[in-house]
Formats: sequence, structure tokens, C-alpha cells
Amino acid sequence: MDKINSRQRINNRIVKGITLIIFFLISSVSRGQESEVLLRTDFNGKVVEGSLDVLIETIQKGDAIRIGWQLDFNDDNIPDLEHWINGKFLTIMNGHVFNQIDPIYAQAPMSEIPQVEISNSPLQWTAIIGTNGKLISRYIFPDLDKITDESFRKEMEKMLEPSERMVQTIWVKK
Repeated sequence: MDKINSRQRINNRIVKGITLIIFFLISSVSRGQESEVLLRTDFNGKVVEGSLDVLIETIQKGDAIRIGWQLDFNDDNIPDLEHWINGKFLTIMNGHVFNQIDPIYAQAPMSEIPQVEISNSPLQWTAIIGTNGKLISRYIFPDLDKITDESFRKEMEKMLEPSERMVQTIWVKK
């Protein structure tokens, strides 16, 4: 009986030790995956956290960057929607950073559900986001010249013109 109790105690200690090792490994990995905020701007493009210089140095060193931006549809200075993207085509100019966003198919947020629906059309969206808080975007409709209804085509042409809005931005090191 003493041999069995002794073995059980040893097994319990081994299981506890392995559990502790796994816990420390998981917590170390998850801490290692946290993103470091390099810069954050408000809805007016004012830097509220971090430094443009540190962001630029990080990019120039070749570190990967993620960019988040928050939209405020009802102008109450509280974000209503947030998007994130990997920095891909970055431009540094006059002490600011700009990222061109690859085209995506148009989507429609439905906040009351909540759900984001994807459009059933060839309509795409692209933009440039900057550390100045500006999001300059436009839609792309590849077959615009094939639209025969002139009034619809003119509506689409208006929709395809670039538009600008101020957003909160978050620039993080991956």
C-alpha cells in the first residue's frame, strides 16, 4: 500500500510539474505575440500615444507593422467600427507614414445583428491610410464601360471618385 501511495504522490508531482511547465510556455508564447503600439492618433489626426519617429525607425529596420483604423459614423467620437490590416506598401513622406490598402470586395456592416455581409458584385474598395488620420478611399468597378444604362453609369462614376474621412489610427509592431 505504501508503494502505491508513494507512486501516486510521485505521479501527482510529475503531473503538477508538467502542468506548470505547459502553463509557463503558453503564457510566454502569448506574451511574445502581443503587439507593441508604436503610434495612435485620434479622430483629428493628433498623436495621442507613441511616436512618429519610433514608427518610422521600426519600418526602416524592416519590422512588420499592422495598422488599425476606427470609424465613427455618428460623430460622437466613439468608434463604431474597427478594421485591421498588415502594412504592405508603406510610404514615408514629410515625417508621416502612409499605407496603401490592397483592393477588397465591398462589404456592408450591419451593426444591429451584428454581421458583415460581402457584396454580390465585382465592386471593390481600396484606400490609403496615414498617420495624419486621413483615410482616402475609392471604389473600383472593373466593368464600368460595359454599363449601358447611362444614369446608372453616372451614379457609379460618382461613387468611384476618391473620398476622404478622418479616422482614429493604431500602428503596431507585429
